Amino acid sequence: MMFFIGIVFAVLFLVIVIILHRNLDKKTVYKNLKGKHVVVTGGSSGIGEAVAVQAAQLGANVTVIGRDEHRLQSSVYEVQKHCPLFSGQRVQYVALDVTSDYDLIESSLSQLEVDVGPIFMLINCAGKCICGQFEKMDIRDIKHMIDLNYFGTAYPTRYVLPGMKQRNEGSIIFVSSEAALIGIYGYSAYSAAKWAVRGLAESVLMELVGTNVSLTLAFPPDTDTPGFKAEELTKPKETKLISGTGGLLTPEEVGRKMIRDAMKGKRYSTFGFSGHLLSLLYCGTIDSVSQVLIQIFSLSLLRAVMVWIQLSFHKIVRDCLKERQAAEKVNEKTQ
Repeated sequence: MMFFIGIVFAVLFLVIVIILHRNLDKKTVYKNLKGKHVVVTGGSSGIGEAVAVQAAQLGANVTVIGRDEHRLQSSVYEVQKHCPLFSGQRVQYVALDVTSDYDLIESSLSQLEVDVGPIFMLINCAGKCICGQFEKMDIRDIKHMIDLNYFGTAYPTRYVLPGMKQRNEGSIIFVSSEAALIGIYGYSAYSAAKWAVRGLAESVLMELVGTNVSLTLAFPPDTDTPGFKAEELTKPKETKLISGTGGLLTPEEVGRKMIRDAMKGKRYSTFGFSGHLLSLLYCGTIDSVSQVLIQIFSLSLLRAVMVWIQLSFHKIVRDCLKERQAAEKVNEKTQ
């Protein structure tokens, strides 16, 4: 009987592999970006600047986009230092608010393509996180995070897609967050914006089936950037304790992996065990044969691991709540 069950499982496994191989789109792989035009939003610092440096090292003509002209000039200088000698590469910046009127974004990017060449790779790094309990957050901060994180990704992507599809080549990177895969205390408004980015990415991925245009959705954890330092100023204690369990990466580590995953045609770019686990559990797009097989045969075990992690987060929240309540009682007695 056991032998028969083993045969059935082996046949089922083989059938699944054959179906996946026959139906999955072949990934377009790029060895370098020599002579290609790469545009990076949020490119004046942090992950954006780091990934712009990576693109330059791979031979690309790089355009960084941001709002602060002084910081953009500094970023261009940093990127230029990493261009190979005598490569003739172009590195420039465009001062632009990617949450502004779409017509202005379209006009700016269109002129950029005239000046530098068609946009081959768009890397959407523009984003911001302001932490806090949702009921205590400033309404303007909530709107700002939706505008910057979601529309700051949607608008430039909306512009480049028609041209990429017409040329039947190109690559887009969406920088989301692990907070787009699991709700975390203090990240309510930020998570909502990044979940929207994830939803947009997975829908556009299906629209790209059958083309040579690729999209990579990245889920970086906490990264040591100027934005992260500002984020720390608004983080509740619970958020710091929970997010601190994932460690802290450098912008260079994130930028390097993100751009190389995109060049390999990967649909997801994850970092470390937590990112890989969360993407296996919650991402809906088919990325590879191995991803699907792990999901089919190990999902119950992976879910059990995730439940244990979530319960540990709940304990942190309960402990902090008790700590605050005890402090409030002490204050009441002393008044």
